[in-house]
Amino acid sequence: MRKTKKERQLAIRNLITKQTMQRQEDVVNALNKMGWNVTQATISRDIAEMQLVKVPLEIGGFAYAVVAQADALAHIKRIMQEPTTTIRTQDNFVMISVAPGTGPALKLALQEADFDELFGILGDDADVLMILKKELQAQKFVTQKFQ
Repeated sequence: MRKTKKERQLAIRNLITKQTMQRQEDVVNALNKMGWNVTQATISRDIAEMQLVKVPLEIGGFAYAVVAQADALAHIKRIMQEPTTTIRTQDNFVMISVAPGTGPALKLALQEADFDELFGILGDDADVLMILKKELQAQKFVTQKFQ
C-alpha cells in the first residue's frame, strides 16, 4: 500500500520533535530507514509546505522545528542571544540580521508571537525587517520586548 503525503509529513513532524535533525539529508536518511522511499527534493518541498524552521541549538548549530505560539517567545529570545545577531532601529523600523538560514525561523516566531505593535514583517535567509505601527518607536519596542 502506498503511503500518502499527509502520512509522510506526519512522520516528518514526529521525527523532528523526537530527534535533532540538522539537515534535510538527516530527515531523508531517517525516513528511509523507517521504510519510506523519499528523496531530498521531496523532503525539501515538505519542509517548505509544513513551514518548518531551523532554530538554534544550545550546543551550537541549528535543527528543524515546528514553531508553536507557546514556543515563539523562547525561539525569539534564543535567536536574539546568538552572537551573530545584530539589531538596528530607525523610527518605526527594526532590522534584525541573523546567521544565514535563521531568518525564516525568526520571522515565523515573530508572527507566532503576534505582537500588537507589529504592522508587518519582511524576511529572507539572514535578515528580518519589522515594521511597527506608525506611532511606535523601534528602540523602545526593542528594549521592552527583546532585552
